[in-house]
Amino acid sequence: MAAIDQNIRMHPIALGNVVATAPEDLVSVVTAATDAQVEAKGLIDPDVRADFALSCDALNYTRLAWRCAEEWKTRRLDESIGQQVRAGICASRRYDPDDFNSAIQATSRRVRLPYGWTAISFALRKASENPIRLLHPELAGKRVPTTIANIALMLATIQDGDPILLPIDQLRGILQQRKIVISGAVQRLVEAGVLEFKDMNYRTGKAREFRFTGKASEHFAYEEPPANPE
Repeated sequence: MAAIDQNIRMHPIALGNVVATAPEDLVSVVTAATDAQVEAKGLIDPDVRADFALSCDALNYTRLAWRCAEEWKTRRLDESIGQQVRAGICASRRYDPDDFNSAIQATSRRVRLPYGWTAISFALRKASENPIRLLHPELAGKRVPTTIANIALMLATIQDGDPILLPIDQLRGILQQRKIVISGAVQRLVEAGVLEFKDMNYRTGKAREFRFTGKASEHFAYEEPPANPE
């Protein structure tokens, strides 16, 4: 097993209660997350437990690599760091490195979000990087409907066109608004054709699903990036 190179350093990254400053910190984050997931699963059979732990380690590594790339504005996790993190996980778990690479490949399509972010928090981050403005006369320039529409657009993109959830309580926390204001803004977006209800016969008791139906140049436009100073 390859040892972690103690000389490799990286930009600090806050991951929950941990501020990671080196690859060994990322190893600890992955293995701690997996240990919690395995414990919560309550598996008794040792082989089943080991299989589940390997799958979780692979998923958590990929999600963490994605989170680092998002935070550091890179296309992917720097391979020198990635190698050290994978080596550290394998050393800690006694995995064969090639077996762990195969587990990462097998689980890669199951990764939906970067480590530590909910769909809403990730969408909000992407929305801030790709802001839009609404074109409907009654919604143009309105902060709350615009932000909700921007989040919905990013959620639809992240989820590859699948129905999206717009949890009112999460949105009211993000926007520091009352629940009735958020609910009304969502309804206005539906009436403007930016959103549509997936199920018109919705009954209370479960989260309501939406589809983002807004069209660029008809319902919204992307904000122009600021000009580079000369």
